[in-house]
Amino acid sequence: MKKRFFLIFVAAFVLIFAVLNGRFLVAEAQYALGITPTISPAASPTPATSPIPEKTVIKTSDNAVLTIGKIGVSAPIVFGVSDKTKDIYDNLSRGVVHYSLSPKPGEGSASIILGHSSDYPWKKNVYGAAFALLGKLAPGDRLQVQYDNGTVLTFEVKQSLIFAPFSKDSRLEKIEGSADSSLVLISCWPVGTAYKRIAVEAVLVR
Repeated sequence: MKKRFFLIFVAAFVLIFAVLNGRFLVAEAQYALGITPTISPAASPTPATSPIPEKTVIKTSDNAVLTIGKIGVSAPIVFGVSDKTKDIYDNLSRGVVHYSLSPKPGEGSASIILGHSSDYPWKKNVYGAAFALLGKLAPGDRLQVQYDNGTVLTFEVKQSLIFAPFSKDSRLEKIEGSADSSLVLISCWPVGTAYKRIAVEAVLVR
């Protein structure tokens, strides 16, 4: 009787987990099979052909696409969102959100980009699992930001870390306070929870 109850409990847990984290499980399956989402030509940035000179003034705009080939991400970066939690959350259905208190990608120091790892399955959100596979990124992996004015920036992953939200973490403070032009990609961790966060730092390739 106890064994049967235990098996029912496990089955129910697995089912609920699968329902709540459907986007993440699909992303994991696609990654394991070597399948990545199709990136349309309009959203696919042209590879940078040469390093950016140190003193070059990088032209940015209010429209850009973040592309991470290794994990099949191609998402608009949503600019102009207030730093209020509700406003950020509401705009995660439009892509990944630039944290407005940080500079835009390429403007110097750390640019913070927020994205869902696994939004609620009953919500219609194309970008509900944009950052589901951030944990797969390793030092040396490349990602790109393409602005609609033709500026293409290439970043290289330097490190990743797991941290607790709403508490001071010297490692995160060091990343966010870096003088180098970089991206800091942040999402919930483990996937399907809001217990902690994952941050991936990628520095601008020059």
